[in-house]
Amino acid sequence: MNRSRFDRLTIAARAIAYVPPHMLLGHLRRRVRDRWVPRRATAYRAVLAREAAALPAITAAPSPAARVAAATVATFFGAKHAKNVPHCLAGRFTFLNRTHDFGGVGSIDWRIAMDEGNHQLWRSNLAFMGYVCAVADAQPAEGLAFAAELVTGFDAAARFESRADFGELWHPYAVSQRTLALAATLIRLPRALVGTPAWQVVDRFLRVQVAYLLRNLETELGCNHLERNLSALALYALAAGQMPDGVARALRGQFDAIVRDSFGDDGVQRERCPMYQGLCVQSLRVLSAVDLWTPAQRALLADRLAAVETAFAALCLGDGHPSMMNDGWFDEVPPAPVVVPAIAPPAFHAMRDAGYVRLASGAAVVLFDAGPIGIDSNPGHGHADFLSVEVSLGSERLIVDPGTYRYSAGAERDRLRAWDRHNGPMIVGEKPVEYLGSFKVGRRAAARLLATDGAMQSASGALEFAGIGVAREVVLTPDGLSLRDRWDRGAGERMTRLLVPDAWRIGAHGADGVELVGTAHRVRMTVIGGTLEIVPGQWSRRYNVVEDAHELRCRPQGDRMEIRFEFEPVART
Repeated sequence: MNRSRFDRLTIAARAIAYVPPHMLLGHLRRRVRDRWVPRRATAYRAVLAREAAALPAITAAPSPAARVAAATVATFFGAKHAKNVPHCLAGRFTFLNRTHDFGGVGSIDWRIAMDEGNHQLWRSNLAFMGYVCAVADAQPAEGLAFAAELVTGFDAAARFESRADFGELWHPYAVSQRTLALAATLIRLPRALVGTPAWQVVDRFLRVQVAYLLRNLETELGCNHLERNLSALALYALAAGQMPDGVARALRGQFDAIVRDSFGDDGVQRERCPMYQGLCVQSLRVLSAVDLWTPAQRALLADRLAAVETAFAALCLGDGHPSMMNDGWFDEVPPAPVVVPAIAPPAFHAMRDAGYVRLASGAAVVLFDAGPIGIDSNPGHGHADFLSVEVSLGSERLIVDPGTYRYSAGAERDRLRAWDRHNGPMIVGEKPVEYLGSFKVGRRAAARLLATDGAMQSASGALEFAGIGVAREVVLTPDGLSLRDRWDRGAGERMTRLLVPDAWRIGAHGADGVELVGTAHRVRMTVIGGTLEIVPGQWSRRYNVVEDAHELRCRPQGDRMEIRFEFEPVART
């Protein structure tokens, strides 16, 4: 959509109106830094070098708590970057389903453009350096030598001389990921490699990352960004075997902003992204390993971690992967059986603060979204998936979210986040949320969770905005699912649009129903009080990858419509 400058400024003003003053001040401070530092890059590097030299080096004998925390981090990086081992040693990298071979570590172009548009997430993943942790676990000596050469090349290329670097190479989120990866690597390396020249190169580089973070905490964004900042500082302190005063001040000063305020009592992060929920498990486990907290803080942290772990299990479907509601894709975090192996997925779980409800019976798992788009101060990862469902039967996804395969600003990013691209009752073309760029949200709406019943495996919710009102009730039985949709107010084309992966074969179908045949189940879908049209669609479960789908367009004949699914196993031959 081409907007006028006035429209863009209007949306930006609406977005700013939701941001608290202290966060606005942080955004202003960041913009000043981005313009000021490149003009004094040499002096800035010198200041960071002095501050890094004053930080303690990594200890030769990490504590058991440090090893446990590092093992948590290594599990995440290992799952994400197994595909880069051992190829990264020779300069060949695969991120986000795209591969580039630089021909050697010394030939890495840290500013390579591998993504379309303004958001170079491939390049950011290169700068995260999570693959260092994975390759060092597999080949310790070679991995350490690789890490030393890698950080030396990065240091020569990223010298604070370009404003653009603060949005990617020196973005505090990227620095946090590097800090986690390198700290975990040094903690886990064999004793024989401790103190070697390569070790010392990585140690010095790591402390520069920490010094930078202490100057650039993402208090203007909060949520998963500040959370990653704090977990990186905590893991460094564990790796160093002592708590520097500056790190202690940062952790204590931001404890409430993250542990108390970034989660609901149901354990769901306020941004409401199931994928990022998995990373929250990692962060809170690392923070829990630090011997810094008061008894009250430690008790809250323990309660939060338990709730966050349970919520992550609940937000994953039958294949073990997180729901793709809001921004999310496969393989960014390990599946639930890896992250929370001791937690059995709950059969019914109402996450009332977030507005999510998990229903499960037999092979079926349903996730229902009746909540807001996200936290008002920073809803940038939110999609307008109000009253949507995702459904799996066993390990097969039956009804899917359109997903996220691009962060770059533009019509495609807006389309994938739009209300009428999701699986809830809607009016075609209406916009309960307005977007600007990749992550700004102006006007926004919020669905409400109305009722839940665990015994009946049912939940209901409603959405109201700008004279429009819709509602949905979800009921799951051992052999079927019912979606009961209602349009209370609003003119325009009424529709419920459901996406089904094309791995499901279309069988017999007509104006009021269709048979869907999967690997292990056959599903009969019937539209009561409406009509059905089947057209080609698309979805994405992996970043940069688009897959075909069946788009089932259900149109009510009046104000109400029920979509009924009957499940039965496919007979084995």
